[in-house]
Amino acid sequence: MSRRQIRKLVKASRRKGKKKVKLLETQLTCMYNYIKGDTDATNFSLYPPDMLLYYDYSLVPQATCRSYFEEVSGADFSIFSSVLSYKLSALIGNAMSCLGVAGTNLSADNILVLGNMCCALDASYIQNSHPSILEKLKSCPDFTNAQVSAMETVLLTGSTAYGAPSTWNLQTLEDLQILPLYLTETFYSQFDKRTKRRFLRSFVKVLRRSGVQKKKIRNMKKAIRRSIKNKSKRSIGNDCTVGTITQVTIRDESFPFDYDTIAQFNCCLGAETVKDNLAAIIAKVDQEEYLSVVLNKLREAYAANSSIPEETVQVLGAGSRMATTDDISLWKITKIDTLSALMDSSDGEWDPSKANAIISKYLSKEGNSLGSSELNSVGGPNLCSLDPSVLKTISQDSLGKANALILSNCTLEKKREMFTIARGSFSGRTRSAVSASTYQLIQTYLVGADVEYVRSLATSNISMDMATFTGLDENVVLALNVNEVKGLLGTNLPELKSYENQTLVQNWARTQTQSDLDTLGIGLSGGRTTNSTASPSITTAAPGSSSTTTASATTLTNPASSANPATSTNPASSTNPASSTNPASSANPASSTTPTNPASSTSPATPTNPSITSTTGNGGARIGPDTGLSSLVVLVVFMTSHLILH
Repeated sequence: MSRRQIRKLVKASRRKGKKKVKLLETQLTCMYNYIKGDTDATNFSLYPPDMLLYYDYSLVPQATCRSYFEEVSGADFSIFSSVLSYKLSALIGNAMSCLGVAGTNLSADNILVLGNMCCALDASYIQNSHPSILEKLKSCPDFTNAQVSAMETVLLTGSTAYGAPSTWNLQTLEDLQILPLYLTETFYSQFDKRTKRRFLRSFVKVLRRSGVQKKKIRNMKKAIRRSIKNKSKRSIGNDCTVGTITQVTIRDESFPFDYDTIAQFNCCLGAETVKDNLAAIIAKVDQEEYLSVVLNKLREAYAANSSIPEETVQVLGAGSRMATTDDISLWKITKIDTLSALMDSSDGEWDPSKANAIISKYLSKEGNSLGSSELNSVGGPNLCSLDPSVLKTISQDSLGKANALILSNCTLEKKREMFTIARGSFSGRTRSAVSASTYQLIQTYLVGADVEYVRSLATSNISMDMATFTGLDENVVLALNVNEVKGLLGTNLPELKSYENQTLVQNWARTQTQSDLDTLGIGLSGGRTTNSTASPSITTAAPGSSSTTTASATTLTNPASSANPATSTNPASSTNPASSTNPASSANPASSTTPTNPASSTSPATPTNPSITSTTGNGGARIGPDTGLSSLVVLVVFMTSHLILH
C-alpha cells in the first residue's frame, strides 16, 4: 500500500457507535506515525478518537487544545497497555492544564469536554466535581474500589439527580444503569428487601445477556446479601425456616436471594434436589460459600457410587473450583467435552495441582492424548501445571494445529520443552533466516528459545516487540550484543528506551559499553565504561540439555538505575479501569519483571502492545501479528470488503 492509501484508510477508520472499528494499540500508534507529519494532522475531527490518545501533545496548538480533548473524549481510555499507561497520566495532566483546572473540582463544562476521560480520573475528582460526572461514569468498563467509594459518597449526599437516599426506589436503581453492578452494601442498605429482589430479577438477566463477567455479578450479589445481613433479625438455627428449595424455587430469577445465610441455604437444600437440578442451580448460585454447599450436597447424593457420572461433571461450572483433589478423583473424565467444560476460564482459575489432577485423569483413559483439541481446551496456564515428561508427549502436528499457548506461568524447563516442539512444528531446518509467518506462529513459544535461535531472528528482519523481548529467558538476552539487539528489535528499537528502567533491560545494558549503547541513537544509558569488564551469567545449553556453561557476572553500578524519569505527580493514580495496578506503572504484563514508569520527555512514541491477538493460519494454527503495520494490512482487507458491501 502507498502512504496515500494508508492515510485514507486511517481517516476511514473514524466511526462511532456500533460501527466503530476496534483497533489495537499497535495499530493506533502505527496509524499516528503515518499521519503525524501531514498538514491536516491537527484537524482532529478527521481521525479515530482512539488514535488521538497517542498524539505527541507538544504538537497540539494550545489555541485548539480544547477541540483536541473534545475529540479525544470519545476514545476508549482502557485501551492503554500498562507499558504505555504513563501516556494516560500525561494526557490527564495536559487536559487539566488546557481547561485551566488547578485542583480536582471539575465543572459541568469540564466534564462535558473530558467525556470518557472521566473513567480514568481518581476518586478525588469524582468526589469533588459536579454531580454530572456520574452520567459520564456510566460508560466506563470498570472501576477501582476508590472510585466506587467516591461514587457512593456523591450519591449519599443527595445532591445528585437521583435525590436523597430516603426517596430511592426501584426506578432509582434502573436509572443508574450499569453503576449498581459495582456499588457496595453501603449503597444497597438504602433499599428494602422487596425492591432489591425485584431489581435482581431483571438486572441479572440484562448483565448475562451483555456478557458481563461472572465475577462482577457474583460481587454484586454478595454486596446485596451483605446489606440484608446487616438488617436481618432472624435467628439462625438448624431448621429450614425460609422454605424448602424445590425446582420451582430454583426457577425464580432472584434465587437464592431469600436464603441470605449459608445456614438456611444448607438446611433448605436437599441432596436429591441438587442431583436433579444441578445445571439450573449452578446457573443461579455463584458465590463461593454457596457453591461449596452445592458441592457437598452433590457428594452426598453420589455417596453410594464409586464415581460421579460424566454428564454431571460437565455442568459443574464455577462449582468445580470448590472441589478438592479427593472430589476430582471421583469424577469421570474421559471425553473432550468434559475436559473442555472443566477448563472453561470464565468459571475461574484453577489451582495448578487441581488442574494437573483433572488433565492427568483425562489422559489416563486409553486413547486420550494432548491433541490440538485438548490443547485448545486446556490453554497455556493449565498446561503449565503438567510435568515436563507429559509435555514431551505433545506432537509437533498437534501443537501446530492448536491455538497459540501463553506459557508465562511455566517453569523455564517447561518453556524450553514447548519451544523445542514448536520449533519442530513451525520452523524449517534448511534455512538460517526465519520468515515473518514462521515468527508469528512461534512467537508465544519464544519464552523458551535458546541463544542460537534468537540470534537467527536478529538477522531475519522480524522487528520483535518489547513485550516478546522482555519475555525471553534472561540468560539469552544477556548473551546478545548491541548489534544483535538492534537487529532483533528492528523498527521497534526506539521502544527500548521506554523500558530502560525494566530489570532485564538494565541488566543487559550493564553488560554493554556505553559507547556501544550510544550507537543505537535512542539515548539509552546504564552501560559500562570502556575500560570496565562484565561477564554476564549465560546459559548456553540448548533446550533439553543437562549441561550448561555459566560465567560469573561482575556487579556494576548503573548510573540510571536509581533515577525514575517520571517525577511528576500521577493524576490518574489507581484509576486505570483496564487494570488493577496504578496506570502510571510501566509493568510489562508479558514479563516476569516489573519496570519503573518510563514516562520521560524523551520517551519514544512508538509503543508495543504486549497482548497478542490471534488470527488463523497453517491449517488451524493461531498467528499473532507482530507489528502495527502487519495488523494494519489485515485491517485494509476488512475495510475494503466492508466498503464494497455498502
